Amino acid sequence: MVKAERITEMAKELFKEERRKMRLDGWFLAKERAAQSFEKYQELSTEKQCAYSLVEMVKAIPLTISEYSIFVGTQDDSFARSYALINPAFKVEEFSGYCDPLAVFGDIEPSEEITKERIEKVKKFNEQTAYVKELNGVYADAAGDTKEVAYFFEQVTGHLIPDLREVLEIGVKELLKRLDESIAKTEDAIHKDNLEAFKIALSAVLILKERYQALVVEALEGASGERLEQLQEMNKVLERVPEYGASNLREAIQSFLLLWQTMCLEQTPNPFAFSVGNADRIFEPYRAKTQMSREDAAALFKHFLVFFNVADRSWAISQNLIIGGRDLAGKDLTNLTSYALLDAYFDMNLPQPILSVKLHKNTPAELYEELGRFFFTPGLLTPSLFNDDAVFPLLERNGVEKEDLPDYSVAGCQEPLIMGKDNGNTTNSWLNLPKILELTLTGGTSLVTEEKLYDLPETSLAEIKEGFYRNLEPFVDRMVAHANGASVALSNLRVPFLSCFMGGAETGVDVRDPKEQGTKYNGSGCLIHGLSVLADSFVAIRHLLAEEPSMSERLLPALRANFVGYEDLRERLRSYPKFGNHIEEVDREAEEIVNRVSDLLYRKKNYLGNPFRPDYATPSTHLLYGYWVGATPDGRGAREMLNYGVDPFAGEAGEGMGFRILSNMALPFEKMNGGYASHFGIDPKFFREQTNEGKGVEFVRKIINPLFFNSGYTDEIAPFYLYVNVTTPETLRKVLAEPKKYAPSGVYIMRIHGTFVNFLDLSPAIQQDIIRRLDMASTAL
Repeated sequence: MVKAERITEMAKELFKEERRKMRLDGWFLAKERAAQSFEKYQELSTEKQCAYSLVEMVKAIPLTISEYSIFVGTQDDSFARSYALINPAFKVEEFSGYCDPLAVFGDIEPSEEITKERIEKVKKFNEQTAYVKELNGVYADAAGDTKEVAYFFEQVTGHLIPDLREVLEIGVKELLKRLDESIAKTEDAIHKDNLEAFKIALSAVLILKERYQALVVEALEGASGERLEQLQEMNKVLERVPEYGASNLREAIQSFLLLWQTMCLEQTPNPFAFSVGNADRIFEPYRAKTQMSREDAAALFKHFLVFFNVADRSWAISQNLIIGGRDLAGKDLTNLTSYALLDAYFDMNLPQPILSVKLHKNTPAELYEELGRFFFTPGLLTPSLFNDDAVFPLLERNGVEKEDLPDYSVAGCQEPLIMGKDNGNTTNSWLNLPKILELTLTGGTSLVTEEKLYDLPETSLAEIKEGFYRNLEPFVDRMVAHANGASVALSNLRVPFLSCFMGGAETGVDVRDPKEQGTKYNGSGCLIHGLSVLADSFVAIRHLLAEEPSMSERLLPALRANFVGYEDLRERLRSYPKFGNHIEEVDREAEEIVNRVSDLLYRKKNYLGNPFRPDYATPSTHLLYGYWVGATPDGRGAREMLNYGVDPFAGEAGEGMGFRILSNMALPFEKMNGGYASHFGIDPKFFREQTNEGKGVEFVRKIINPLFFNSGYTDEIAPFYLYVNVTTPETLRKVLAEPKKYAPSGVYIMRIHGTFVNFLDLSPAIQQDIIRRLDMASTAL
């Protein structure tokens, strides 16, 4: 049997091989075959058209097996070189969102095989589809509001957590048998047709397996020694999975990868933010069947992690894997697989997939010790942290049944969803509060371009707060209508394969059906931007009117001039209380904003009649949307970034960690059922223990317990999410200046928002954003 050390060596070579890939052509070949398939099956239902197109895509994509592989499978054919923030050519001023479904055809360079003519032909086919026509119509209708990002919206692909546990246990053949039984019993014609489509789609993974197995058999002919042994094992595994249930960890991982590849291919290109779910609970039963050691399991998981990294910049962004947590009784669910996964992450230090960890009051000290090595090793990935003791009651208050609570996981960056049961459409809409404040102040004129965008009533400074809330609702109504329009447009692209693992095998309803709910839970998300900028602005206006009424007449001209010639007024505005310093007035203002904005959104209904879920996360969009906001009354300059998530505006919270946490505690987290984002940039000098493991326990005492498990929360929902970067701006500037010295491997991992990436892969604008948001004065201990 090949030893763990050798399996690890192969995983690292496999990652190096993956990073050398400079082209991603598979998605185009898949889309080309899909276009041919849709023409062939155009007389069938949309569901069956999509099912057959998946089968044809599986047949079309080019398959290979690296000499370093011990599993078959890849995500390379599901992604293009599209994600803006890890593109070094990215410019904030040119970013307009991922709204053009045809833009991806500009992300592939023509070659001798894939000619410009072929690309144009497939693009034209897609241009005529109902999906593209309807979506473009929605975006055209919203152009006035999205032009300077009063709000934004998008069609939500990915951003789900399929539940593959059952199919790993019983196998695809048994699932097909159960579908046959459901088809025989079903009288509803649409449901019957859907179930038949689900069967067709499921057959795709078996075709994929057969193609890979043929390559393994072919490679066996010329193999010898160690490689012969590896290939024989791969062939043996493929004889069993995914048709039949897995009997050990190797089989479970292989089955998972083939299912995952097929699922992503169904949504090619770029199904960002599909997430694994509670990985330690998924895989532990299979490790335990043979009592595999932690070391051997970790070696297998290193190959598992490489699978999620696509080509030269790890383009498959925001696929999340979570470990740890508790059950309903408070019992810790950490297991040996939890630690094997941590070992794999620590040793590989890959840009993807995101690692998240569930914590609770009974989390064992051993887990915190293990996490210490992540937090306090420079350039190493750091996990996101979730507080089960707060998430459980949060979700239960919002309609999640108690039995489902332990199965919450994280889709993408930080959005809590129930595995296999919740279609949250988590990034469906994006609301820019400071832009709406700007338009309220000016009567609808942009401070950025001086263009008259809206005819809004003139509002005095004394009434600006209520004027803002009056103006907010019409914007929200239009945002909701357009977000729902995007969801309905996306429903033209059915996902019969994915639906099998989201409740569809039982209901006969596609997860994207816009008229009938196919998942147990459903909602639409709204990411809310500029919380503390808005709170600080309301407080500044109030103080200015009370303390310097004569200066208040100069406020609007100062904002129009971006404070040029009004430096004295700007300093006055910046001197007023700011969120993050535990000042009751501004903390209460932020609390009121969350309550009023969240309640407004929660009253709005999505395309299936379910509430919009308030989400106070800003995945680098605080930078992008801030570019379209002029100067604000808190003293922030025009086109500067907004605050990140629920954090203070960078540079405005200078009283240290304790005061920042106390401000944080004032927020009504029970109103954030869509999630939120928060980041602490922490100076490692404040941790005195000699070992990283010791610092991990110290981290609990100084950061986690005061934030998550503070006795001051009483009946309120405590904060439930945090990510950290334990470093300083000076360190990152050194990394940028001398990358070969400080990151000889070419990889230096940093948190960008809810995901971590290779810091050296980022565009300069995003690198500088991370440096600025470290904001060391706000987290001093």
